[in-house]
Amino acid sequence: MVDRRTVLRAGAGVGAVAAVGGLAGCGVFGPSDITHPPATLRAAAPDKRRLLVIEMAGGSDGLSMAVPYTDSRYRDLRRATAIAAEKVHRLDGNLGLHPALRQLAAQGVSVVPGVGTAKPDLSHFEMLHRWQAGDPEGTVRPDTGFLGRLCDHLGDPSAPAVGVALGAGASPALACAHVTTLSVDHDTGGLFPVFEDENIRDAWLAAQRAMAHPDRADTAPFAVARSGTAAALRFSDVAAKLTPAADGYPDSDLGVQLRLAARLLADDQHGLRIVHVPMGADFDTHSKHPTRYGALMSDLDASLAALRTDLAARGIADRVLIAAYSEFGRRVPDNGSDGLDHGAAGTALLLGPTNPGVFGELPSLRNLDPDDNLRATVDMSEFYATLAESWFGIPAGDVLPGRPRPIPGVVAA
Repeated sequence: MVDRRTVLRAGAGVGAVAAVGGLAGCGVFGPSDITHPPATLRAAAPDKRRLLVIEMAGGSDGLSMAVPYTDSRYRDLRRATAIAAEKVHRLDGNLGLHPALRQLAAQGVSVVPGVGTAKPDLSHFEMLHRWQAGDPEGTVRPDTGFLGRLCDHLGDPSAPAVGVALGAGASPALACAHVTTLSVDHDTGGLFPVFEDENIRDAWLAAQRAMAHPDRADTAPFAVARSGTAAALRFSDVAAKLTPAADGYPDSDLGVQLRLAARLLADDQHGLRIVHVPMGADFDTHSKHPTRYGALMSDLDASLAALRTDLAARGIADRVLIAAYSEFGRRVPDNGSDGLDHGAAGTALLLGPTNPGVFGELPSLRNLDPDDNLRATVDMSEFYATLAESWFGIPAGDVLPGRPRPIPGVVAA
């Protein structure tokens, strides 16, 4: 007997996303001093490089991730949610990582505070769109996503997938014009379909392959559907031959996503360059922020530590840049419910072959906007320009509005 959930997952476990197809900010950049910096990992040759992007949807509080522990204004504004100075993992004389980010602090991380836009919006949907599209002010409205445009520049149109998102449903961030990008159900390991009974699986697979075969009489929508199914099946054949999964990951959605991400990134035969990981966790901490955010950071810390150990064991740690961001931060004052409401500028992370430290100008807690939010000191486009230009060697103006400059000194080339 096959249950309805299995049938639905078999039909939607892997979905193809293929779409046809400048704003420079301000900031004073430079790495901070760390008392005992970890050994710096140097980046591999550009043609070997991969990118893993973690999307912390819901609005991760940058002031809890990277705490301004020496600023008295922080404690004045956050009577219920401030983190004690003696508990943070100090990055420099101004910022310290959340207490739960112990392994992250030990392994080294590049922290970019104050990332946002000059004209923020407090809507999750709007700001997620801007980040996914690479449209800082929400005025360009491109048909492709920022990661999809990177894939178009990096990838081979004949590759099974140049970019993969590990989550349910299509990822607008990977919408592209010239190559194939996919959305993969991470619970299935990228396989399509997922029936345990081999006879049912073989029959289902044969039917899917038959339906994926093109027909000259197809209407345009039907041809697109066939193409999507064919792409899913093709990628499933790749996923079936991936190297085994590693142990040591936490049993969380993020742990499962990153375990599969490592296997995909280690594959050197099928043209994959970018993996997008939309976290299923809820960063929208309007209430009980200290407890909820601590659990989120514990999961992030354990999952990233396992991933970095896995990448090193596979001999590809120098090939993979890990970037983590949220669509916005939280409001600076707490809200009276042990929580924090929607804010503006947030904090982004870069890990891997990077120079550990704090990059960019710290946002001021004494010059908030009219809604008591942080003003951005690093434009979203500058953060993205670092991924495009400093990591992949793609001119930022080719994939972003205007000609934003990358943050210098982050990538350890």
